[in-house]
Amino acid sequence: MPAFRKTVSAMNDAPACHGESDVIAPPVGDAPQRAPVVFAGTLPPPVTGMTAMTAVVVGALQKRAPITVFNWSPGKPLKGWRWRLARGRAVLSTLLRLLRRGRAPGDVLYFAVSSGFGLYYDLAMAALARALGYRLVAHHHAYSYIDRRNWRAALLNRLVGAGGAHVVHCRLMRDHLLAQYRTRARFVFVPPTIVSQQLAASERSKHDGFTLGFLSNITLEKGLPEAIATFAQLASAGRDVRLVLAGPCMGGAERRMIDELMAAWPDRVDYRGPIYGPDKGRFYADVDAFLFPTKYRNESWGIVLTEALSVGCPVIARSRGCVPWIVRDDCGLVVHAHEDFVTLAAQRIKHWMESPGAYESARRAALRRWRELEQDAQRELPAMVDQVLAMTRQGAC
Repeated sequence: MPAFRKTVSAMNDAPACHGESDVIAPPVGDAPQRAPVVFAGTLPPPVTGMTAMTAVVVGALQKRAPITVFNWSPGKPLKGWRWRLARGRAVLSTLLRLLRRGRAPGDVLYFAVSSGFGLYYDLAMAALARALGYRLVAHHHAYSYIDRRNWRAALLNRLVGAGGAHVVHCRLMRDHLLAQYRTRARFVFVPPTIVSQQLAASERSKHDGFTLGFLSNITLEKGLPEAIATFAQLASAGRDVRLVLAGPCMGGAERRMIDELMAAWPDRVDYRGPIYGPDKGRFYADVDAFLFPTKYRNESWGIVLTEALSVGCPVIARSRGCVPWIVRDDCGLVVHAHEDFVTLAAQRIKHWMESPGAYESARRAALRRWRELEQDAQRELPAMVDQVLAMTRQGAC
């Protein structure tokens, strides 16, 4: 396992580290030095794609230079006013600590950009940091303000300025961001593949027919209705297909949809609930194609896509965020927003069922694409650390 994956594994098992933590690693005998990099944001737990990725980046920075960490983690998922209250307290604490640190010309503030209401907190912190002389490194994970221009994100972009940097998943995300916001800041690329584990090789299960897979935090926005409809269209047409669903149901409506589907097709639908570790490997070993019909407005990457590719499982995905960057070179199908996902997905599955050679070609392409994405991650994370540390040597901006 690459070193950057060990970082997130360790942080997943560790308790939340609230407040300020200076990680100083000067050579033995040297006087303690001021950390030139400050991180402010949420580290696991809770574990999400964004917090897991942030943990890997912070861990990589810590190995190269002293870094001050302001961890905003509440230790568990929060929603609504509870989230706003906890985040407000954490940001206020960060503002006070930045003031105590005083002027910091040339130091770097690295943070993960929020979406929605969280952008107000980011703006307050970024404005103070710029006034104190920090260079800003803004790491983008959400797509809601990239798909549609947002005045708060525009103001944040102005604060980043020519002396700062935007961290994005890929070149496509950069192009999407530039389509909404003009900037003179540099762009740094770090793909979420840094937290996508290549799943332990599991022997593909022997089964008749063709099995579809859907793994997610199960919500309507994540595409549960479309996954069900794709299966139902094929099954009702007499095709020998099965559907395996996995992940926690996030609401009563989703649970009822699954229960009704299992009642209608008891021998063809399998719901496995939340799965982790070896169970995730077995899930992918049991499916022939992975469905990702997401409509989630903040969808940027979809780590489950790279997990599927890592075991040679072709994917059929809706074009959201960076999905067209991930799914290409005949390793699956990208369905654009104006197209009918269910119809096109069913057509591609029929083609694979009727043309085993085409399906095996898609499996080989999936593995090739995974290797390309893995190589990108191994190259671009160290390059990102190099660029951030180089910014600390440039002085005030």
